[in-house]
Amino acid sequence: MSRDTKRELCWYQFDDTEAIARHLEKMAGRGWLLEGVDNWLFTYRRAEPEQVKYTVTFFPEASVFDPAITEGQETYVDYCRAAGWELAAVYGPLQYFRSTRPDPTPIETDEAVKLSAIRRTMRKTAVFSYVFLLLLPAVYLLLALPLLCVPLFLNWFRHDPMDFFSSTSKLATLTLMAGIALFAAGMLLDYLVWVLLSKRAVARGGTCLRPHTRFRLGLTAVMMALCAAVLAVLFFDPPLAGMRPMLIVLLLLYGGVMLLGRWVLRHLKKRGTSRGGTKGWYFAFALAAGVAVGVGMPFLTGALNGARVIHMGRKPVETYTKTYENVPWTITRDVFYDDLPVTLEDLGYAVTPEDHCTYEAEVSRSPLAVHAQYTQDALSTDSELPPLTYQTYDTRWPWLLEQSWEKLLPDDKAPYDPWPLQRMEPAPWGAEEAYREFGYASYYLLYPDRIVTFRLGGEPAQEQLDAIVRALRP
Repeated sequence: MSRDTKRELCWYQFDDTEAIARHLEKMAGRGWLLEGVDNWLFTYRRAEPEQVKYTVTFFPEASVFDPAITEGQETYVDYCRAAGWELAAVYGPLQYFRSTRPDPTPIETDEAVKLSAIRRTMRKTAVFSYVFLLLLPAVYLLLALPLLCVPLFLNWFRHDPMDFFSSTSKLATLTLMAGIALFAAGMLLDYLVWVLLSKRAVARGGTCLRPHTRFRLGLTAVMMALCAAVLAVLFFDPPLAGMRPMLIVLLLLYGGVMLLGRWVLRHLKKRGTSRGGTKGWYFAFALAAGVAVGVGMPFLTGALNGARVIHMGRKPVETYTKTYENVPWTITRDVFYDDLPVTLEDLGYAVTPEDHCTYEAEVSRSPLAVHAQYTQDALSTDSELPPLTYQTYDTRWPWLLEQSWEKLLPDDKAPYDPWPLQRMEPAPWGAEEAYREFGYASYYLLYPDRIVTFRLGGEPAQEQLDAIVRALRP
């Protein structure tokens, strides 16, 4: 970028014309004159600092897909030039004028016409965008990445609350969806209130009300901060550490698509393509880019995974490969050596290197809950050691503990259930509630702030049960 050119993000809504004009006047006082407007960007050129008046008007018949200003706009610009206003920039239906006269004649003097132009412009631009943002969270919650075979987002919430509420990344994503909905609803509601009050004021012979610019800028700043915070959570959340390169690739990919779309639009307009042609080609590009990204993502993920650039979950300490005799295949299993609260060794089993045991501890934590899952399993097919699996779930939110407990227990009312759930006396376990699922020898214990479940292959002895409970109870 040249030292004589400056670009700046514009956070103002289209109808914040007075605030935009004040900002552009301040920039002119610093030696920067507006030269172009492109979606969210203001482009300035260096000039001598001077006092310049700016005003923003609406021409609803124009479109961002027009290759140049329309005949109607040219007539409008001639009228404004006669009143002492110079056209500084045009972006679709928005026109930016400036004047060096100390007190130029106002361009818009009929408040009813002005209000009508603003409303027609906003319906085609900001209102449509906010309605889309308002619907986006609902679409995401119902159809969360089906192409990648990810479970429905609502299923995470309703059917596995232990996993959902202990996942910082899932909670952050849900917070982002709620934030987008609230942001869109707040901006829409603010605009609708402004329209109703302005209509009333104009009907009484007054002027359009001044928009709530500070509220809108504040809401936008909060939304941007929330997006940055969620992105940071997804990037630094330990369970997603192996997917960080993929996240970077996704950001670069979507950023590249947006920049390419911007270039396509500018290229079509420079070639003088008609409004309809530009619109058709642009939306064809958007559709093709969306299909390409949607179809290409699984292949890209597979390629990065195959190249070991990314990995799901944690990296193993080592791997164990078992070759079967007279069978043309082998199996490879990941091996971990995490610290476990209780092991098969603690329960009296003789564990040897030939058993090739893996010790796995997966802990996910969030501000609401901590979910720890532990496994000790002998990977050797020749081993006679039973698998040991258990988990703890800690939360200080009674409603969350209750919901998780209800979803965790097997449905003992299911028809033809071969392994019934049986209530046990909780006192010997020091718990509030206790259940055993026969057949699998699975135990479920509820404490005031913790849920404990465990399963030991075979029929564990009482001493082994006591050792497990002592290690896991709060």
